[in-house]
Amino acid sequence: MDDQVELNLNDLFQLLRRGLVFALAVAAGAGLLTYFLSKRMTPEYNSTTTLLASRPTSNAQSNFGVSLVTAPVVDTSAYQAAAKSYPVLVEALNVLGENDPDAKTVAAFAKLVSVRLEAAQQSSLIRLTVRDADPQWAARAANALAAGLLHWDTTRAKQNLQVIVHTLETQVQAFDTEIAGLESAPDGGTAATSQLEGLRTLRADRAMQLNAVRALSASAVGLLEVLEPARPALEPSRPRPMRNAALAFALGLFLVYALLLLRDSLDMRFRGADDVLSSTGFPVLGEFPRLPPGSVHLPHEATGYLRTNIMFATAQNLPKVILVTSAQPTEGKTSVAIGLAESFARNDYRTVLIDADMRRPAASERLGLTRITTSPNATLRAYLEKPSLAETPTSTVVDGLLLEVIPTFEPAPSPTELLSRSFASVLHRLKDDYDVIVIDSPPALPVADAMTIAPHATGVVLAVSLPTADRRAVKATLDLLERINVRILGMALTNVEPSRSLGGTRGYGYGYGYGYGPVEVPQANRNEPVRTRRLPNRAAADD
Repeated sequence: MDDQVELNLNDLFQLLRRGLVFALAVAAGAGLLTYFLSKRMTPEYNSTTTLLASRPTSNAQSNFGVSLVTAPVVDTSAYQAAAKSYPVLVEALNVLGENDPDAKTVAAFAKLVSVRLEAAQQSSLIRLTVRDADPQWAARAANALAAGLLHWDTTRAKQNLQVIVHTLETQVQAFDTEIAGLESAPDGGTAATSQLEGLRTLRADRAMQLNAVRALSASAVGLLEVLEPARPALEPSRPRPMRNAALAFALGLFLVYALLLLRDSLDMRFRGADDVLSSTGFPVLGEFPRLPPGSVHLPHEATGYLRTNIMFATAQNLPKVILVTSAQPTEGKTSVAIGLAESFARNDYRTVLIDADMRRPAASERLGLTRITTSPNATLRAYLEKPSLAETPTSTVVDGLLLEVIPTFEPAPSPTELLSRSFASVLHRLKDDYDVIVIDSPPALPVADAMTIAPHATGVVLAVSLPTADRRAVKATLDLLERINVRILGMALTNVEPSRSLGGTRGYGYGYGYGYGPVEVPQANRNEPVRTRRLPNRAAADD
């Protein structure tokens, strides 16, 4: 048996149907609350400027013999970082009229800015979006941010040229100083004149280069251009009450069903008869509906189905000793044992029911037996403690049916030791007189009584209350029975709802459609003295 719980389509459908009303209520409440809260929020507008970043080409420049200086090519993600960098944000605020903004103002402006890239091989789009409650200011801010990014890109193109300009200016100044020194010195002859002419020639070359670099610097361009400037938005970007309400509604449904799934995954109870069948690996021998108030007897059709399955499973065994137990108390084992014994007796099998629950006996009382109307020597305790004095099983009339019972009316001291010492001899004494012996024992997990009786039985039927049974307890019981090599015939499910039964999922039920009502023991029979007869003492006879 596997502890893992799996959901099939039927379980999922039942889950959806079971939680539908609650999920719709929660989702509707979440949607309405979100809608009204969204309506109270201050609207905000988005304005976007689109920039085009393209790679430079030299075709037009080479046609005219002109070389333009452009910014070095960078990855488009660098523009995304640059758009929200401190220098670009400061430049944008300066364009907006915020001179020398402090760090707090720049940080607040950065929170209003978002940058999105659409990259391609040859060119990319950079969308700069500014959010604000004033659509006019948002558009101006987006355009100012674009201007700041364009200024940054152009400055990047001029950086190398500025270094060259500075170097050439330094060299020209050095030549001027050296030429001035030679001109102020006394006449040095032909050599001094030749040196002076060389310096002037070099200075003229550097001055020419300086002018050329300054011209290039003035014409330097970046790789960005404005493709579409920002315009004031006509509708707010948020809040959107209807969209938010729809999302809250969907989220409410999801959360409710997620919680239901979590609860079901943590719930170790069986979901239905098919779950018992697949989880335990043992057949479902019978399913019994929840009894109406006042009824103590199971429907004849259901008990007949259980009896038929047991007959098939134990066809080679005679007499049949059937132990009915459960993992935990209050799972309907006593009702199953009584119903099974009645079904065998109704079909002319010599049947005796043994009330072996010597801790919390219930079968005898349900059958209308009392200590007043029953001989003390006809109880199970007398069979175990005083076999030589034990009388024949007590007969009682149930629904016009004569059923023989070995009753128990009160808890016995040390029942496990008593059963282990003498129960086998009790069965040996009864087997020649009955075709079927049905035993109602205590639950298997709390006490060891059932495990003491089980090895002497033909097979064990485990009663499982479908709404409450814990699969871990059922697994532990089955493991215990298998460990002592007991034959497990199958499961008898009690308190089954029609939708949770094998018959309910397949369109037929084991007689449930015939209806049932409370079956009471006739009052006159309850008060009549019961017939008893003494069984021969086998030990004495053998002697």
